[in-house]
Amino acid sequence: VTSGSLMLELCQIPYDSVLYWSTKEYKDLAPFGQMPLLMGGDLEDEDQILCQSSSIVRYIAKEAGIDGSEAGTVGEGRADMIFECSKDLSANKGAIFTSDTEKLHGMLGKAQELLDEFEGPWFSGMAITYGDVGMFHVLSTIEEVKAGYLKKNGFEELSAFVEEFAALPPIANYLISDRRMPITANEVGDKPWAPDGYKYLKPMSAEPYSEEYVEPTYGLDEDDEDDDDEDEDDDDEDLIDEPANGRPAKKSRK
Repeated sequence: VTSGSLMLELCQIPYDSVLYWSTKEYKDLAPFGQMPLLMGGDLEDEDQILCQSSSIVRYIAKEAGIDGSEAGTVGEGRADMIFECSKDLSANKGAIFTSDTEKLHGMLGKAQELLDEFEGPWFSGMAITYGDVGMFHVLSTIEEVKAGYLKKNGFEELSAFVEEFAALPPIANYLISDRRMPITANEVGDKPWAPDGYKYLKPMSAEPYSEEYVEPTYGLDEDDEDDDDEDEDDDDEDLIDEPANGRPAKKSRK
């Protein structure tokens, strides 16, 4: 599970989830040579590919209207603050496997105080934002690797938040679907990050990812898109940064 996937599922935005298996070929297409990437929609219209997990989440939030903007710039700032808080929690969640939990528990306590500031189930009150998505992502991961951890350590409100978010129909459907990817060793947090730590700890369902993915072509000139009279050389000149097709990737469609 990633925050980006949760955003798309929560907002019920159709998407293809593309996985590259043991290959670095995506680096030809990734702006910074890293995954994840977001392609298509308005991005395709502008010949853009978006990378960086947080940038992708914020982009989807703006597109879907859950960026806090309905409460003005203050609402936007709070949503972003909550999201950044979730990233800090994620960076420190490994402490649950140690005896040194003072820092993590202090952060969880402050997060719980933020949740209690407003009347409503979410961190900004009644309006859900991408900050809540980030919080659910990290808190549900903690609960997945150590069931009941939040409640056992006095964070009952955060535990209730996880349960309520997980019960939202789009999220509940996603969590029991084949689209949900198993957690990896690197996500657990009990060991230092490792290059081979992206192995899934549980078997994944192969069926949703059985279709070979062929990358879309960005940059086709609209004036010549339907012109069948042009020869192949002319058609190629109208392509901007055309990526190679037929990469060994698999996709799942929602």
